[in-house]
Amino acid sequence: MDLSIIIAHYCTERPSKHYDSFLKTLKLISSQSNNLKIEIIVADDGSSYSKNISQKFSKKIAINDNERYIYYLEGKKLSNWLNSFELNKKLISKWIYIPKTKLCMSKARLWNYATKLSKSENLFFLDDDNYFISDNSLQKLLHLFEQFELIFGQIKDQSGRLRNFSSNRVQGTTIGIKKQTLKLAGGFGSWTEEISCGIDSDLWIKLYEYHKLKTIRACYTNQIQTYDSCSKRWKPYTKIFKDFVVKQKFKEIYGIKNYKSAKYNPSRNKSLWIKNLI
Repeated sequence: MDLSIIIAHYCTERPSKHYDSFLKTLKLISSQSNNLKIEIIVADDGSSYSKNISQKFSKKIAINDNERYIYYLEGKKLSNWLNSFELNKKLISKWIYIPKTKLCMSKARLWNYATKLSKSENLFFLDDDNYFISDNSLQKLLHLFEQFELIFGQIKDQSGRLRNFSSNRVQGTTIGIKKQTLKLAGGFGSWTEEISCGIDSDLWIKLYEYHKLKTIRACYTNQIQTYDSCSKRWKPYTKIFKDFVVKQKFKEIYGIKNYKSAKYNPSRNKSLWIKNLI
């Protein structure tokens, strides 16, 4: 397998703007796949329309210290289910699902599990509403994987602005990474489920700390661009006084006074550890 694409998915209803963006994301991946060996794993964080997966699953996995289960579809059951929703089944190899019985964002937990199931050493993480606006994105990504083990693509926001290399914002989508690098850095922080926030910052801190131990060949590129077409779906699950709670958690776990400041959190200063290819 040349590439495993892991897509975070959460859709409160169908049809909707979010669902249409998800379809567009899948369509553009398919149109750019050419003759590449690619798989898509959908990591579904309790979408309303897909809740019947908990009755029609291929496998059911217990979550440690948790009353919930991870369900997933593969093979013929997946094919039949995708047909019922008229979804392109050409590239989707697995659909992983956690019910919203616990009102939180489980993106990190799902992405960690999807990583274990992936068949390629080359991983690409996308949110379902971030579709390609660059041509030949997958070919360019695989070419960059020959030189780099961590690749951050460029995101265009809903105002039409492309995020600059100089921005101190972190991103949790449009990320290519070698599976072994992600594993050694510590994976995605499942602890973020407690506050339904902070997954992106947690990942960047881990990658930066691992970079200090063993230099990561990382780059930031406009050869791979996506458009952030929707947002705020997980907002209802964030805690009251979110900013205070998140700052406290990052201080407790990483000893960082202010995780949003590049002064205290150097992982946000890309020039320290990421090569600018723009």
